[in-house]
Amino acid sequence: MRLALTGAVLATTFLVPASAADFNATSRIDRVTVYPQGADVTRVAEVALPAGEHRIILSGLPASVDPRSIRVEGEGTSALEIASVDTKSQYVDQAARDAERKAIERQITQLGDERNALDQVVSDAGQQRQFLIGLADKQIVPQSATESLKGIDVTQLGGLLDLVSSRLTSLAKTVQEAQLRQRVIDEQVTELNAKLNALSPADAYRTETVINVAAKAEMKGALRISYRLQEAGWSPYYDARLTTSDTAAAKLELVRRAEVTQYTPESWDNVSLTLSTTRPTGTTAAPDLGEQEVAAQAEYDRMLRNQSAAPAPVAEAEDMQAEMGAVGDALAKPKLAEEKKDAFQRQAMIEISGYQASFVIPGRVSVDNTGQAKKVRISSDEQQAELAVETVPMLDPNAYLTASFVMKGEAPLLPGATNLYRDGVYVGQGVLPMLAGGEEATLGFGVDDMVRVERKEVKKSRGEEGLLSSSNVEERAWDISVKNMHKGKMAVHVLDRMPFSSSEKIEVELLPGMTPPTEKDFKKRRGVMSWSFDVGAGAESIVKTGYRITWPQDMKIGQAD
Repeated sequence: MRLALTGAVLATTFLVPASAADFNATSRIDRVTVYPQGADVTRVAEVALPAGEHRIILSGLPASVDPRSIRVEGEGTSALEIASVDTKSQYVDQAARDAERKAIERQITQLGDERNALDQVVSDAGQQRQFLIGLADKQIVPQSATESLKGIDVTQLGGLLDLVSSRLTSLAKTVQEAQLRQRVIDEQVTELNAKLNALSPADAYRTETVINVAAKAEMKGALRISYRLQEAGWSPYYDARLTTSDTAAAKLELVRRAEVTQYTPESWDNVSLTLSTTRPTGTTAAPDLGEQEVAAQAEYDRMLRNQSAAPAPVAEAEDMQAEMGAVGDALAKPKLAEEKKDAFQRQAMIEISGYQASFVIPGRVSVDNTGQAKKVRISSDEQQAELAVETVPMLDPNAYLTASFVMKGEAPLLPGATNLYRDGVYVGQGVLPMLAGGEEATLGFGVDDMVRVERKEVKKSRGEEGLLSSSNVEERAWDISVKNMHKGKMAVHVLDRMPFSSSEKIEVELLPGMTPPTEKDFKKRRGVMSWSFDVGAGAESIVKTGYRITWPQDMKIGQAD
């Protein structure tokens, strides 16, 4: 029967009787939960204990472990009480590490020598192949213009061909075996270099953890030791693959990926990896909002002088010092390195709770701490996309293809860079904002060369009007033509603008006969207008836009052209 291990993890030193035994346990990293910044690491240690009170000693934990985050639990064949957990900083003997480094360096050198020898084997086999082919040619083909054609009977020819074929096959096999061995050597050297980097002498300290336990009877079991590290994190990025068709609705496949980075003193080898959207290092509560008083300037200055002169109460000063110390500790924590990583592809399982999402990467994953991390695939969703072209001909004569879609699933989509593909061709990179399930988003997929846009000025005049009191008048107008050369109709979204005035003396109005905009003050930007309409296959539509400005004759005005 398996019994759960129980006990309280205390922050005090546990005094063990002199008869208690010490057990040095070895552990392995079993699973890791990575947050946008930081990670929870869980180790597993197999233990076999006699009855009594004992100390289980775990050495070699990273020096950057937060001691307050250490938790111990587990299970065994009989009850085991966990009394307390003690931690202390431990200096690592560099001599032992240096000896291990030298042993690894010798292995790398030996493998390099073996690879060079295999290069020579491949070269020699190539020379022998050329020699055999040349030897066969000399037996059959004349070597000069004066030499007569050599005679050879069928039996001799067959024997020669069999000999050359047999030798060439043997040489090809030799080359293949040498190249396969070189591939294995390259993989071994890569692994050894990773181990070599992990033995960097820069980290001279580690954390020793002592678990004080009491076993009621002889037991065998496993302890799970979890702790938190800051030198890790993950960031999202995406692939958006748009597939268009003249006869069917467009499809958008959104592939969610993550880049996992860790530069802790330990390598995560063959672990269960989970990515969480929780941000444990961020602010956990809304800030306090202070009062704001409006007063006469003299009274306001007097209050400021009194506040600067008055000493802070002792208790308040101590609280402030503690808060500043906490801020200093937070600032002292290392930040995530922004480095390019090599890729690792896997589809994840998504677990949704009320306030967060976790992405469980299936199987086992290795993430080393040498600056080489992993790119993992989380999920992919395909949905219908609404296509349209958007153009701002005042600034850019091109029409840009856009795809609008509704976010699927319950897991939130964190903001991140997005690689954009249109019908299998990479068109550039965009950015996805923070999205929740059911929200709509739009991505741009580059210039649509099948839609032509032209903005032509058709009117520009400036003069005066009025009989008794003259005013200045300026009128300008443009025709914006949109031609669709697709085989089907296309939704079009045109943006343009006209000036606006905040002065009662300056009037700005649309000219008569202009195309009414679908939306004025687009996205609450004054003067920006949008027109949305469909253009049939091979058809052309024209948007007419223009304005009139009227202002007093004795006033000078300015506007951005």
